[in-house]
Parts: sequence; structure tokens; C-alpha cells
Amino acid sequence: MYNQVRYFKFFFKYLRLNIFVLLFLSILVGLMDGFGLSLFIPLIQAAAADDFGYDSAAETLGDFGFLIKSIEPLGIPLSLSLILSFLVILFLFKGFFKYLEMFYRVLLQIKFVRKIRYELVDGLGKISYESFLKINGGRIQNTMSGEVNKVISAFGFYFNTMQGLVLLLVYIFLAFLSNFQFALMVSIGGYLTSFLFKVLYKKTRIASIEITEISHVFQSLLVQSIHFFKYLKATSYFNDFKSQLKGKINDVEKVQKRIGNYNAILISSREPIVIFIVVLVIWIQTKLLGASLTSIILSILFFYRALNYLLTVQTSWQGFVGQIGAVEAAKDLIQEFKTNEENLTNKPNLIQEKLGLHLKEVFFNYDNSKNILSSINLNIEPNKTYAFVGLSGGGKTSLVNLIIGLLSPKSGFFLVNGKSRGDYNLDSYRRKFGYITQEPVIFNDTIYNNVTFWASKTPENLKLFWEVLELAHLKSVVLESSLKEDTNLGDNGMLFSGGQKQRISIARELFKRCSILIFDEATSALDSETERIIQKNIESLKGKYTIIVIAHRLSTVKNADQLILLDKGEIISIGTFDEVYESSQAFQRMVNLQEF
Repeated sequence: MYNQVRYFKFFFKYLRLNIFVLLFLSILVGLMDGFGLSLFIPLIQAAAADDFGYDSAAETLGDFGFLIKSIEPLGIPLSLSLILSFLVILFLFKGFFKYLEMFYRVLLQIKFVRKIRYELVDGLGKISYESFLKINGGRIQNTMSGEVNKVISAFGFYFNTMQGLVLLLVYIFLAFLSNFQFALMVSIGGYLTSFLFKVLYKKTRIASIEITEISHVFQSLLVQSIHFFKYLKATSYFNDFKSQLKGKINDVEKVQKRIGNYNAILISSREPIVIFIVVLVIWIQTKLLGASLTSIILSILFFYRALNYLLTVQTSWQGFVGQIGAVEAAKDLIQEFKTNEENLTNKPNLIQEKLGLHLKEVFFNYDNSKNILSSINLNIEPNKTYAFVGLSGGGKTSLVNLIIGLLSPKSGFFLVNGKSRGDYNLDSYRRKFGYITQEPVIFNDTIYNNVTFWASKTPENLKLFWEVLELAHLKSVVLESSLKEDTNLGDNGMLFSGGQKQRISIARELFKRCSILIFDEATSALDSETERIIQKNIESLKGKYTIIVIAHRLSTVKNADQLILLDKGEIISIGTFDEVYESSQAFQRMVNLQEF
């Protein structure tokens, strides 16, 4: 019972009182069907008797005599034709309510799916970057794709259970009205058998959660196999790696076999057990208690209907239990997203076009571990170019992540135009940055949509689009393409060269009218000629934007206004290229090793 209530709260969170409307429609369907079935007994009697009337028919139906009595005020003699007509009317109403129930349920399912998917997408967008790094990527992908589809199935199974349970209770209620003693005995027998099914439900629930956990790992391995496919193929490691994938496939298969076995036992044993109980009670009623069969015939009819819905309830609940792992995975991920949300509300937006950044005695670490950044003191002025240099692991990327707002200082001061960065809405702050990474971010869409991030094709946007292509030295390339700005770039930009993809990334950041451009090893994966072209693009933007460059190739940052040399998370030298060279032996060694 606890599980039923717990999961009811889960669905109620998204659907609220709409659930009760659906259940009320189910009750109406059950009542119309039950009343219709009740008329079959007087229908049979009317066909067999010559002196059939309202009183004898009502007496035959017992507590259901009100159905016949409700027709009597019409002044129409009771006849076979009248009963048939009334029967048709009842089942027409049943059909109408059934239509409303089914269509309303479709609307609720659509609403539920939309809400839970929106909540997952919104949660992913709001989670802090630091928390995101701690979550298994396969878990996120598996939950937001495969497991969500299972949650949709769980919705169907759960509401089949709820509606079946409502109709089951309606028919049991009608059976009690018809013959209390018979109905009570059958209900007690049915309750006793439910303990057998509870064992199977528990085993299925455990197996369902196990499948979800295995699926998270499988999705993680699958993502890695695609991401590192070139390496795995080139080194012939794929055959070794695929054994990991196959192992998880086999693990899922084993658990699915267990669930299938539980389902088979449940479905195959359910009907014989229930029929045995009904037959046993009929024998007790007629042979031991001396009741007549006619006195319990209507109750048997209702129990036959109830049996169908009992089977529906048990089958649907077993189906729901088989998807519980997905429901729990979705609930847990949504909760984890909420727990680790960034605080983006109730802060004014940052509206200044030019940003001056000041970091004073800033420290950063992950979960109170060893400091990644220590005692950072740095001024970044508008429209100047800064280069972060140093050995790998020196803290360059961490410092950029902190500057761009992906990470927050653990201590110290971070001022934006003289005010604490925490005083501003973080999203509005991040919109001031353009971020060009080593691997260009290219979407499988048109050049226009990649640059404008799906902005509508207004005259203003088109004008800005061509302007930023000019700044990125990409305009001629686009004009030469067959479909111009509507040319599709292909998956990961496979139809364009590395340099062209990088320039598309630059154009995208210029289109958003950012204030600060960050180039994170933006040219390190390019050949020398392409690197020279991209470097020329960067040089052409100097003085128009604040530029921050992370670079290992020191020749690309020789003209920066300031170099910031980092080592082990600390700034050990700041100045022009020549000044840092004169003051730091470590930097001299780096320059000499690169021979320029």
C-alpha cells in the first residue's frame, strides 16, 4: 500500500486533480456497465414468463429493483422491448463515458510526458557545472532518453491499474448489493491469494531497479565507444572494448529473463486461482449453506466482471513494477538536478557592454580538497588581450572556468565593474562571453542556424549574420556554397575543414554581441597554415573585444597585451611577453623548448 501511495504522489505532482476526473469517469463506466448487466436477469424472465410485471422484476433484482422501478413512472407497461431499449440506452451512456475516459487519459499522458521532459531539460540547464562534473554522463543520457520512455510506459501501466482497481471496486460493491454473504466469502479468498502475488511484485521491483543501473553503465560505455571510435578502431582496441558492452547486454538479458519468469508465473496462475475460489464459494453456498443458485446468479455475474478487472489490475501492476527502476531513476535525477541548482533568480541582469574584471586573493577547490587555484590576483580590462600560459595542470583552464562563471571562488573577491559577481544574474553575466574551444562546437544544421543559434531570419539578423562572417573571414566560403547560408554542415561539421569549423565557432560568438572572447586552445588541433589563418582572425579582433587566450604554442600569444604565467594553481608572473621572459626562468625554458 505504501508503494501505491508513494507513486500516486509522484503522478499527482504533475497531474493534480485531473487524476480524480479520470477516475470519476471510470466509475461512471463501471456503473453503466453494472446496471446494464443487472437488466439481463429480468430480460431472461420477461422472455420466459407471461405475467411479467414491475413488481416481480424488481423483486427478482433485490437491491437493484430501483432500476426497474425508475421506469414505472413513465406509465409504459413492462415488456421485453422496453427492457431492451433501456439496456441499449445504458450501454450507449457507457460507451460515451468510455470515450471521454480514454480520450481524457490520452490528454493526461501527453501533459505528463511534456512536464517530466521539461523538468529534466530545465534541471539539466540549471545544474551547476561543478555538480555536473560529478554525475555519470551515461546516467544522464540513459535517464533522459531510454528511461523516460519507460516512465511513459509506467504511466500507462499505473493508470491501467488505477482504473482497473476503481472498476473492480465498483463491481465488488455491486456484488455485495446483490448477495452480501457470497461476495464476502469470495473477497476473503481473493485477499488471501494476494500474498502470493506480493512476493512476485517485490522480486520484479528489485530486478527493474537492477536493469536501470546496468543500463546507466551501458549508455556510458556506448557514449565512450562513439566518442573514442577513431582511437579504438585505429588501435584495434574496439574488439576488447566491445566485450564490456556485450557484458552489460548479457547482464540486462539475464535480469529480463527473471522478470519474464515472474510475469509468466503471475499470469498463468492468476485465473485458475480466482476461478477455484469462486467455484469453492459456490459449492459452500449451495451445498453447505443451502442457498439457491438463482439467489447468487447476479452476484456471480458481477464477480465475473470483477475477475476481468482483477486480472487487469494484477497484470498492469506487474507491468508498472517492471518499470519502477525507470521511475526511480527519473525521480532521483530530477531531485539531484534540483539539489545542485545554481542560484540564478532575484538578481539584476548585467547590462554594461564593457566589463572590467578584478580577482583578489581568489582560491578554488573541489569539495574542500587541495586548492586548484591559490591566491589569484588579476585585473582584466576592456578591449585588451590576455594570454594564460604555463605547463599542463597549472590551472589555466580552471581559471578560465572561474572567470566565465562555470565555477565560483571558495574564498576571495571577484568583482565585475566594481561590484561582486554574485550581485548579478549569472546567466546575464555568461552572455557577455564568447567561448571558442579546441574542438569546434558544430551542430548538424545549416550554417545560418549554427552561427545565429536558430535566430529567426529577420532583416536585422541577416545583416548581423553577414557582418560576423566578414569578421570571421568566412563570408566568401559561405557565398561559394551551393545553398549559401542554408548549407547543412553535416554531423559534427564533417563537410567542412577544421579551420572553417573553427571560424564558424568564432562567428557564432561574435553574433551574440559578446564583450569577452575566450580562445581555449582554439588553434592547437589545426595544421600550421590553418593556425596562421585563425591567428590572423584573432589579431583582427584585437582592440574591439576583450580577448583571453589559453595557449601552449607561445608563438601565438607573443603580441598579447599581458601574459599570465601559471604554475600549480598560482600566478607566478604577469606582464608583456618580453617582461615575463625576463622575469621567469620557467618561461624562458618553455620558449627555448619551442624554438622560436
